[in-house]
This record gives sequence, structure tokens and C-alpha cells, in this order.
Amino acid sequence: MLSARDEFKWGVKAYHRGLFNEAARAFEKALAYKPENTEMQEWLGQAWFRSGFTDASIHLWESIQAAGEADSLLMNKLEILKYQTGVTAGTPDSVRYLPAMELEGIQEDYTLFRRPASVYPDDNGGFYIVSYGTNEVLGFNSNGALTNRINGGLEGFNHPFDIKTAGNGYLYVTEFNGDRISRFDSNGRGIIKFGESGRKDGQLLGPQYLAVDEKNFIYVTDSGNRRVVKFDGDGNFILSFGRNNYNFDGFKSPTGIECFDERVYVADADRGDISVFDYSGNYIASMAAEGLYAPEGISRLDERSVLVADSGRVMSLNVDNGIVRLVSDIDGKGRRVTKAAIDANGNLLTADFDLSRITVLTELSNMYSGLFMQIDRIDSTNYPEIIADLRIMDRTGAPFVGLSPNNFVITENGYPVPDVELVYTGNTDDHIEAVVLLDCAAGMQEFHPDMIKAVNSLMNSAGERAALRLVTAGANPVTDADLVEGSRQFIAAASNPEIFSDDARFDLGLRHAASDLVSWRGRRTVIYITDGRNSPVSFEQYHPVELAAYLKNNGISFYCVDVSNVNGISEELSYICEETGGAVLYLYQPEGLSRLYDDIADESDGTYTLVFESINTNLSPDDFIPLEVESFLYNRSGRESTGYFQPGTF
Repeated sequence: MLSARDEFKWGVKAYHRGLFNEAARAFEKALAYKPENTEMQEWLGQAWFRSGFTDASIHLWESIQAAGEADSLLMNKLEILKYQTGVTAGTPDSVRYLPAMELEGIQEDYTLFRRPASVYPDDNGGFYIVSYGTNEVLGFNSNGALTNRINGGLEGFNHPFDIKTAGNGYLYVTEFNGDRISRFDSNGRGIIKFGESGRKDGQLLGPQYLAVDEKNFIYVTDSGNRRVVKFDGDGNFILSFGRNNYNFDGFKSPTGIECFDERVYVADADRGDISVFDYSGNYIASMAAEGLYAPEGISRLDERSVLVADSGRVMSLNVDNGIVRLVSDIDGKGRRVTKAAIDANGNLLTADFDLSRITVLTELSNMYSGLFMQIDRIDSTNYPEIIADLRIMDRTGAPFVGLSPNNFVITENGYPVPDVELVYTGNTDDHIEAVVLLDCAAGMQEFHPDMIKAVNSLMNSAGERAALRLVTAGANPVTDADLVEGSRQFIAAASNPEIFSDDARFDLGLRHAASDLVSWRGRRTVIYITDGRNSPVSFEQYHPVELAAYLKNNGISFYCVDVSNVNGISEELSYICEETGGAVLYLYQPEGLSRLYDDIADESDGTYTLVFESINTNLSPDDFIPLEVESFLYNRSGRESTGYFQPGTF
């Protein structure tokens, strides 16, 4: 008969292999021997959590807390999970940001940058600074370390002012004294310049701020000509607007600009307001005249708000109702803030032109709640080499990106582990592991040709960036094909007329598809090809909330491809898409499924893989080795504990 220790050991090993149901059963058996063992209870809760039973795990951990046995790590985890599941209060209308780091451009013995006109976040937690006074664009990582200098090629920059990335992958920089715009890649290569001095179409006088719309058209505030000029991504002139006409008084001093949802928002420092235009330059309205002093740079804050750099402070403007709120006065230290933006990790970045200073500010609530870390697995196969896969999120569940090796500390049995290597960061990896899940309900037979067309489209556009497997969600879901075995087998599996059933089980199919992905590294997603309807047995065993939690708690997104274009997607399927960061697509939409892999790759990914040598090399295979990982950036940190056994027979 197995002992409690044996069951616990099997549970830990099963957990790290992604066998969460087996792990939970082992922990339950272990607790039958030792029902008061807090360590086993915590592991059981973690196995339930990874299996999608979030409420059950929270209730179990709360019972540990009520008994006074919860340590600080478990209490912090509970607090964050309650926030994410809506048990505690949500985000207030007004948030407060506090300085976490100040980057001084003028140092005691050298100048790093001078008069930063703009700061612009990249996708990996770092940012660019446009140094007006030294004619450079500088790149920094998430720790504030300099990683790149771009000087504008052979001609150089002539007082660069603002920077923006377009969907075509290029960076655009305005040159205030050069009366032109430079375009180049992220390494500063392939520079082209467009625009010239003057007042005619396509000419500029003192170009300042930039915006890019959804179709990669470029908008620039042309301060000397008091207008906005629109170019295509290659620098061809399209139109200009903002002069005095029958329904608009004209700009006095156009500064910041931002565009989204078919609207262009332009700040005017002299008028102290924000004017709104459509993408053709037609004036719509003006707002915020009472709440701003001398607005300059504008950037997107959320779906319906923008950030406005306004003298020595940062404001937010709700574009629906015109309400202006104070976001930060930079602790009273701001003098002339020319640009503010939210970075990939939710920090507020500000550029103070007069003080030659970049300030990174963190939301107050994030400082106290910390980061949410989840150690997905420990691989001890090649012991004493240990591989730790983990995910880091903020308290809302948003991925936390851009960390470096010096942002991690690992301890075993309470002792620090030296020489930890960071060998993988998910946010810089575009590779996708995907399972194509086929809706095999009997009603899908009429859409079988459309299903085959969708599979063909996904297969043909996968290229080398996506690895595909195919699962049929019939009465007994199975993995039918792997694209590495050839496209013919893949299509043959989807074309089989025998896959349809009156007892097709979507819930079991989705669990099966996700279980194929749990142990993989990289961006992971399930793509469900369906007519959008639920069958009577779609959720017979697992509730949509549990299915969504299973995917979300394991970092797997869910996308629906509607092949009917008639029925629409059920509320349950839409819910799973939304909860996991996926989306609903229609097979016959104009762009088809061509952008699906791009959309998946564009999502932030907070996964990391660390490799180190165990410092516990004198223990037996039966000894449990406790392990703790801490991550930190500025004044935000997160910790998580786990443990593992050496490989061996069991």
C-alpha cells in the first residue's frame, strides 16, 4: 500500500507533467492519510486551479487562511485571484501613480540625452527616448538600461521630436528643424526620409507629433503651417487639414495627435483644447477646453480615453464625454511634460523636456498587490540541471514582459541558487502551438465543405510559424492528425464524413485539445471551427466557466471560426473567447483567416524559462526539494513557491 509520502510524490511529479487530474487524485489520497497537512492542501488547491476549478481552489486556500496556516505567498495569491474573479472591488475611476524610477539625461560626468521631446513604449516592456538636444533616438529595456542608439544615418537627425511604430513594422521620427520625417526599422537601418521645408502639399515647417491609424497612414502636426498633414506609409502625401474654414476656427498651435476608431484627436497648446476630426480631415468637435492648460503629446490610454501631457502634469480625457481627470503631477516635480504613455507592463512613462528627465511611474495599487507568478512546471529530468517554466502577470492577469536574468532570484531550501540562466522569453517568440478543434455535432454536416475550407486556410497560412494538430470533438474526442505528418493526412481527417455525431461533446473536445498544449512552450491556442451553435450535450460535464478557467489558468487562448455566417456564435463560446484573450472570426470576412496567426503573435506573453544547477546534490530521490522564485522590476515584485523530486523510479 502506498503511503501519504508516496502519493504526495506521485502528485508532484504528475503536476509537473501537466497531468492535473491525476495529481489532484494523488493529493486527495495523501490527505486521506494526513488530512491536516497544509502543504498537501496547498498542492491540491494548485492542481484544482490548473484543472480549471478556480472557485474550489480559492475555497480550499481560504480554509487554510481561516485556520491561521496561510503564509504571505498564499495570502497574496488569494488576494489577487479574488480581484481577478471579481470577489473584491474593481479598479476605481481615479488611479494614482507614484514614481518608481527617474532616468536623468544629464549626468554628473556625461550626457545620456538632452531635452527628451517624446518617450514611446515598445512591445517588450522597454521604451524609446527621442533626444531633441543630442539628435538621437535611444532604446532602453524594461530595467532602464540603454540598448540602442539611432542617429539617423549619414544625414543624421536634425532635432528629432516624436516617434511612432506603424503596423508595417517601421518606426517613424519627426525632425523639427529638418522639416521632414524619417522611417527606419527597429535597429535604425533602411532609413528613408520624406517631406521638405515649405507650405505646399507634402511640405512641412517644424513637424512635431505623430499618429498612425489602422491602415498605417501617418499623421503629423505641422506646427509652422498650423495644420495636420497625412501621408501613406511610404511618405506619399495624402491630404492636410486644420486650417480656418466655415466650421472650424483653425489651429493656433497644434501639438499632440492620436487616432483610433476613425477619429483623429489633435491638441492645441494655445487654445488649450482637443479637436476631433475624421480620417478625411473633416472637423467634428472640440473638447476639454476647461480642463487643460497647454496640452502637448497625446497617447492612447484605453478603449475610450487618451493621455494628455499638459504642462507639468499628465491628464486623461474621456473621448465620449469630454471629462478630464488628473492622472499624475509626477510628485510635484514636473516642469514641461511633452509626452506620456503607458508601457507594456502598465507603467506610466513621462518625458520632461525642460528637466531632461524620463520618469517611470507605477499605479499605487500595483505596488501593494505585487505581481502574480505561476510556476507552470519544473523539469528535473536531467538533474542536477533544473528547468523552470513560469508565467508572470500583474494583478489583472495581464502578462508582465521584458524581464531579464537579473530580475529573478531562485532559492532551494531557502538558499540562493547561483548562475541562473534565462533561456526563453515568450514575448519575443512568434512561434505558435495550435490545435484545430472541429465541431462534429450532427448539425455541422451541412457546413462540412466550409469546415474543410477553413482547415485548408489555417494549414496553408501556418508556414513555419505555427505547429498544428487536429482534434475532432465527436462523442469521443481524439487527436486525428499532426501537420508534421503531412498536409494530406490533415485534410483527410477533416474530410472524413464519419466524424459527425448526435452526441458530439464540445466540452470533452476542448479539454482534450487543451491537454495537448499544456506541456508545450510558446504561444498556445485552440482554434474551434464551428457554426456557432451549442448541442444539448456541449457542456454536459464541464461548465463554460470551468472550460474558460482551464485554458486561462494554463495560458491558452481560444478562437472561434464561424463557418456559417448565419447563426452567430453562442454566448457560451463568446465567453470562452473573451476570458482567454481570443476572438471570434468569420470564415468569409473580407480578409478571411489570413491575419489570425498575426493576431495571436501580437498578443503579449509573460512566459519565461529559467535553467540552473540544483544546489541540493546530496539528497536521495525520495527527498522533496522546496523551490521559490522571486521576480522584481522597479518597486513591483512577485514570488511563488513550488518543489520537485529528483528523477527516479516510482
